[in-house]
Amino acid sequence: MTGLADEELSDLVPDLGAAFDGDLGEPTQWPDAHVAGLTALLPPSFGRPGAALVSPMRGPGGPAGALLLVRRAGRADFDSRDRELAREFAARAGAALAAAELYGEQAHLARVLQTSLLPPELPTVPGVRMAGGYRSAGDTLRIGGDFYEVFPHPRGALFALGDVSGKGVGAAVLTGRVRQSLQTLRLVEQRPLELIHLLNRTLFDAPDAARRSQLTTLLLGWMEHGPTGVDLRIAGGGHPAPLLVTAAGSVTGVPVGGMPVGALTDARFTEVRVHLDPGDLLLAYTDGVTEASGGPAHAEKFGERRLRGALAAAAGLPPAVLVDRLLQVVDEWVGGQAADDIAMLAVCASTPG
Repeated sequence: MTGLADEELSDLVPDLGAAFDGDLGEPTQWPDAHVAGLTALLPPSFGRPGAALVSPMRGPGGPAGALLLVRRAGRADFDSRDRELAREFAARAGAALAAAELYGEQAHLARVLQTSLLPPELPTVPGVRMAGGYRSAGDTLRIGGDFYEVFPHPRGALFALGDVSGKGVGAAVLTGRVRQSLQTLRLVEQRPLELIHLLNRTLFDAPDAARRSQLTTLLLGWMEHGPTGVDLRIAGGGHPAPLLVTAAGSVTGVPVGGMPVGALTDARFTEVRVHLDPGDLLLAYTDGVTEASGGPAHAEKFGERRLRGALAAAAGLPPAVLVDRLLQVVDEWVGGQAADDIAMLAVCASTPG
């Protein structure tokens, strides 16, 4: 039977309410006279109900429900073997129900966590085409320690791409802290170099900073569209150098340098300037790309040389297509055995027309 029963059901069957409340210790049996009111709850083909057996279903945290067994009138009462079978089944069912309820709560928390921590949809920025890519390693929640953010402003956008220490949920919590800090700090400071200094101070000002590692590598960039392309200022916090891909297919690194954010209170950070001509593309990525390895045929790391080759082959493609192709190449290299999170952000100067 499925569906909902009225609260009167507890009055129709003695000890059913006690089972719900956790006050019933053992299965109890009741003869025909006590369960006549169950007729309306049973299928028409069942006929007149006879004996009933109530067994408590317990979970780890308390009562999980009750098991009610009803026999047709004229059949023998439940014997000791029936009661023992009902007791064991009810115990297993109670544990299963409690586990299902706990899983439901965890699934809800996971969805909330995913909503707040997964990379956001990228905004529209005049004169700029962008695309992001993300992969988490070994986590069914699809969240991890790599991230990217883009905050539009009237003349362009401020972007961030980083890699916090650790993996999985623990790294995701720190990712959320860094992203929330950036969302707040950029309201008072949007110059990349000054902003990365503020973020470093913010991480050390956290109440538990002395008890937890809050290390993150980071690129912070300011992009502004002009008449001849896109101008960028990029501050570095110990992150892999982004790669510049020209429309002609050449690939060069943009050394930014700097120290990881959250490593030292007096950490040194650097800033570089880059110009993108129409059709040029800048790729920022986390080390999960170059350090990717896996599968019997690819025990070595993917490496920057292969990344540069894949970028050169994809030069001129729209950013979204290029990012999808890079993710596919890396996925094929690791053979489904990714050991680290991956994030990448491609910024391209739009061509006129």
